[in-house]
Amino acid sequence: MTDRKILAQIQADSSLSHAQLGDLVHLSASQVSRRIARMQADGPIRKQVALLDEQHLGLTVEAYVSVTLTSYSREVVSGFHERVSALPQVLDCCATTGDADYLLRIVTHNLKSLSHLINTALLGHGDVANVRSSIALDVIKRTTALPLEQVPLEQVPS
Repeated sequence: MTDRKILAQIQADSSLSHAQLGDLVHLSASQVSRRIARMQADGPIRKQVALLDEQHLGLTVEAYVSVTLTSYSREVVSGFHERVSALPQVLDCCATTGDADYLLRIVTHNLKSLSHLINTALLGHGDVANVRSSIALDVIKRTTALPLEQVPLEQVPS
């Protein structure tokens, strides 16, 4: 239960010192430090990062792009994975069920750059059969916080 509290706190603000975390979860800074180190080694804490503001940085176009491949051969799939993984504008790429094979979340600074990305980086390589894009008009909710209350207790380190 204490680790869940630590996870909730660092998920909200990873810049807190171990002493500050200790005050919030009623542990010493050294105990918090050991628990965080263990959770980093065991996997629940993948990494700690700063979340940057897209709008403030001029990345004002967010698109969700569904992609259907021409085939599912190993070469086609691995080539697509490699190419998409190298694109910094692609923030998320998920294999999906349904009509499309993948859903990509892309940010760019304008529609022209999005069009260029789709037409040069996604299309024209012989492995993509179809691309459909939807532009986000407004972000209603965005969070990086996982719903820790839904994680079974046995999954959370003690």
